[in-house]
Amino acid sequence: MKGKVYTMKFLGRRMIVVAVMMALMLSAVSAAISQVKAFAFSAGSVIAELSTDLPRYNPGQSVTITAKLTNSTGGSLSNATVTLYYKHLEQDVGTEAKTFSLGSGATGTLTFSWQPPSTDYQGYLIEAWVRDSSGNILDNLNTAADVSSSWTKFPRYGYLSVFNSQSSAASSDTIQKLAKYHINALQFYDWHWKHHVPLSGTVSNPSTTWNDVANRTIFKQTLIDYISFAHSSNMSAMAYNLLYGAFDGYDTDGSGAQPSWGIYTDTNHSTQWGFPLPGGWATSQIHFMNPANTSWQNYIINRQKDVFSAFSFDGWHVDQIGEFPGTSKYDYNGNPINQSSGFASLLNNAKSQMPDKTIIFNNVNTYGYADTANANVDLMYTELWDDRDLSNIKDFLDTQTSLSGKASVFPLYMNYNYQDQFQDSSPGYFNTPAVLLADAGIFAMGAQHLELGDNLNMLDHEYFPNKHLIMSDELKKKLLAQYDFAVAYENLLRDGLANTSNRVELPGIASSTRSDADKVWTFTKSGKGYEVIQMINQLGINDTAVRDKNAVKPAPTPQTNVTVKYYYSNGPVGQVNYASPDYDNGKTYQLPFTAGSDGNGNYVQFTVPTLQYWDIIYITPKPNLLVNGGFESGDLTGWTEWHPSGQAAAYGIDGSDVHEGDKKLYFWNVNAYEQSVHQIKTGLSGGSYTVMAWLKATAYGSQPSAARLEVNGAYTNFTVDGTWREYTANVTVSGGQIDVGFYVNSPGSTSIQIDDVKLVKN
Repeated sequence: MKGKVYTMKFLGRRMIVVAVMMALMLSAVSAAISQVKAFAFSAGSVIAELSTDLPRYNPGQSVTITAKLTNSTGGSLSNATVTLYYKHLEQDVGTEAKTFSLGSGATGTLTFSWQPPSTDYQGYLIEAWVRDSSGNILDNLNTAADVSSSWTKFPRYGYLSVFNSQSSAASSDTIQKLAKYHINALQFYDWHWKHHVPLSGTVSNPSTTWNDVANRTIFKQTLIDYISFAHSSNMSAMAYNLLYGAFDGYDTDGSGAQPSWGIYTDTNHSTQWGFPLPGGWATSQIHFMNPANTSWQNYIINRQKDVFSAFSFDGWHVDQIGEFPGTSKYDYNGNPINQSSGFASLLNNAKSQMPDKTIIFNNVNTYGYADTANANVDLMYTELWDDRDLSNIKDFLDTQTSLSGKASVFPLYMNYNYQDQFQDSSPGYFNTPAVLLADAGIFAMGAQHLELGDNLNMLDHEYFPNKHLIMSDELKKKLLAQYDFAVAYENLLRDGLANTSNRVELPGIASSTRSDADKVWTFTKSGKGYEVIQMINQLGINDTAVRDKNAVKPAPTPQTNVTVKYYYSNGPVGQVNYASPDYDNGKTYQLPFTAGSDGNGNYVQFTVPTLQYWDIIYITPKPNLLVNGGFESGDLTGWTEWHPSGQAAAYGIDGSDVHEGDKKLYFWNVNAYEQSVHQIKTGLSGGSYTVMAWLKATAYGSQPSAARLEVNGAYTNFTVDGTWREYTANVTVSGGQIDVGFYVNSPGSTSIQIDDVKLVKN
């Protein structure tokens, strides 16, 4: 048994009353399990808040964890302890404990420092457990830490859109509020002066204040403070601007911008295409320039360089207005233009001239995404407008990811129609169930929802300063749990796992592989040694449109003791793990399971304690007892090869046509050859074992006289048909040893490819 295993009974939304856990006793070199203890505690009775100091850590950087304590137990605490357990998925990677005493109703703070492993791009769950002096558990809470050298691998993008005159303390407070949600980059929205002249003043002496497009006053010192505090919190600061906008009078204001660079709605350049703005704004409309025009490209890129010289922004968040179907567009000379290809051209030019700056582009309602995917941008940012359901969004995400290989951020504005009923001065509240369900689905599919910014506000409109709706305290708390969860499990959610079509059954519960009404949406992925099941609960929900424009979506109908039957592809299964942001702060629990097979294949069946919005089940196979079974070392480490004396070796290891991973072993010679490799595993306990291997055998001439898997002298012949097939052999060990090998005797031109060789104890 590895680490802590919990078995808990769920008795309500606010109280976790009965639980059983394995307590860890630490020796100088390792953790060992000591005893099973029954405990009862009230959630929130001691730990008021648990947080890390930064939303992202560079490899090698230490993590500071702060536990704010309030003793609400009803009695004094003397020599109590807070123990932190640091976990990467199901694996324990460290622990630390501190002792404290606290009177009834008193408050205190404990600070911990942890040095995580130096591995780049890893998420960690940090569990805090409070015990009294007798070892009884009083409380627990979680937070998370992301160790990543770049924010664009696992983006958690936020925004700032208000730059009023304020104290540096107020600016710092805003940044810290967002840091607690692990926001690792900020879009500075409408911070600039004019779209075609974003910097007011000069590079050496920017203006103290200026008006933005809406004629709001922007204060330079607030902008500088925000950038500085963002950087001190390892947040990237992105300068927003259109890629093709210009104000009224751009051709006469001395900026140097030219009408010949524009986009026109007619062939004789009499009407420049533009976007009208409300009365009282700084310009009557935004006049659009041709993004493919190299003179415009170099002009606006140079204006962005001025921005970067004056302010320490980390990159350019590039925006567009979107496409208006049915309206043809022309350049100054009357030639039809393709905006999308022009976008890519400008973005590539910008990156080539500013290679050290992050470049992000908004593909409004997916317009231009295919060209952007192939452009030199650092992640995909796609503003979604249609009434899509979650599986529609996942379909688009999968397509976009296959084209770009980059992370995706989706701005979509919740309760969009409902917000019209309110004003900033008298706001309404977001519909909590709709937001939690949308974020659960978007995080689960492997993307991020851009939504949080300013003074911990949430977006309800494409004009970011709009604050007609605010979050309730309940939504803030539950959303924090989701963001903690998304960081802790980022390697399962957004680290390149591949979609699978493995069958999932929920006996007695309506489910679907699409996000259908009144069903549980399930989908599966695999990679990095895991098979993953995502379960999104839409039971009791008839309208599956994600944005819930009218703020009427109910909470899904919660389920308890959900039976899951899963047909696995990478077995035999060794461990079934369950976690949910809705259950006990997102901790991982090992679930007991039964294994079997039927007409649909091999399966495991288990029960998850609860499904509210979102559950993850991640499954690991039994450990492979062979060394280098996938030949990922690039050589025959662990294996011994044989070929006849006088014949050249007929094997190699390469990365072509692998079954899984990066490498495979192959046998090949155009001439007649014999070749084998073997691995002998000793010191095995008695019992039943299974050998599994994936092979692809192809004869380009005569069939080989022998092509087989060899296990302790028993043979399993290969099918020589050019198809990857899995071969298995069962063996009973009584002498403590298994000999696993592959042998071919070929008249020539026989190709044998071998990958994913495993030996597991049954």
